[in-house]
Amino acid sequence: MELHGISCLILQKSHAVTFGGNNPEVAVQLNNKTTNWSLKVKYLGLYLIGGANFRIDLNVAKQKYYGCLNNIKSVVRQQVNELMILKLVKTYCLPRLLYGCEIWPTETLDMHELEVIWSNGFRHIFNCCWRYSVKPLQFFCYSLPLTHLIGERQFVFSE
Repeated sequence: MELHGISCLILQKSHAVTFGGNNPEVAVQLNNKTTNWSLKVKYLGLYLIGGANFRIDLNVAKQKYYGCLNNIKSVVRQQVNELMILKLVKTYCLPRLLYGCEIWPTETLDMHELEVIWSNGFRHIFNCCWRYSVKPLQFFCYSLPLTHLIGERQFVFSE
């Protein structure tokens, strides 16, 4: 009977989602239990959005990135130089933003928004360039633009 209780618990966490079309009207039955249709499911920490186009919801990743960036800024304040803060951001914050980017469908993402997030991180760290591009700053700090980092990871993953 405990095994049956466990399977019921698992089914309560299960959801059905359709990628490439709308969810059908037909209910899905697993172990005589109806599984709910969802528009969005969490898989390995990523929120996958169903429907006609496969998309990823990056709101949680953005929140984690900004939370990490704000934590670093509040701890170090003016006590550490900018290159050290950048190293901390690249080590601890950037992975939170780029988690799972190897499978992101870049054609359905707002890459400009992601690039702005990364550029604003540089603007906060170096307290400059609010009206100008940070690409020269990224170049001199040996940091690629975010679109290049994502492209590089996707290329390595696909091989």
